[in-house]
Amino acid sequence: MATPRPARTARVLLPTLLAALLAGGCASSVAGTPAADPAPRPTAGVGADPVAWGDKVCGATLAYYQPLNTPPNYDGADLAGIKTRLSEYLGKVAAGIDTGKKQLTAAGESPVSGGDAWATAVRDMLDRSGTTIAQAKKDVDAIDPNDVQGFKGKLDGAQQKLRTISGAQGLDKIGPTPRLDKAFATAPKCVALKKINGPA
Repeated sequence: MATPRPARTARVLLPTLLAALLAGGCASSVAGTPAADPAPRPTAGVGADPVAWGDKVCGATLAYYQPLNTPPNYDGADLAGIKTRLSEYLGKVAAGIDTGKKQLTAAGESPVSGGDAWATAVRDMLDRSGTTIAQAKKDVDAIDPNDVQGFKGKLDGAQQKLRTISGAQGLDKIGPTPRLDKAFATAPKCVALKKINGPA
């Protein structure tokens, strides 16, 4: 009897093998218990949820803008009280900037195009604002409440520095990125951020 050629052997064996699998192998149960997906959806970068990522970046910005938009109440305060309240306010804003930077780093890479450029713009904004706030706080802390004229001059200087900080900087850096825009439109913290117009 002639030896079958490889191609013919495959044609004969494959149907037999498939029949055996369908009859028994595929119907058998697998031992063990269900386990979590060993490769869950990433939290940053390609494959991550754009809405979740955008919410983190907007949250990092909010960490700064929320204290910035909560100026102190000077009612009933003397010059020393004004100095103390303004210094505490600037300290809270500075702490918010530090928190925002940490949250921005934790957000990781963008899952969609345009996101990393936007996050970089936010990072730059936090850096610039941090420098301005630090300078303003230094001016305020140097005020002598007993020197009325000097007090006014340093207070005006601090306020001018604060005026250089505009509204929600960074959002205007978003280019034509439909997926990113859609994510920002639904992410809760991005919605909250868009309502902020800047320092009072």
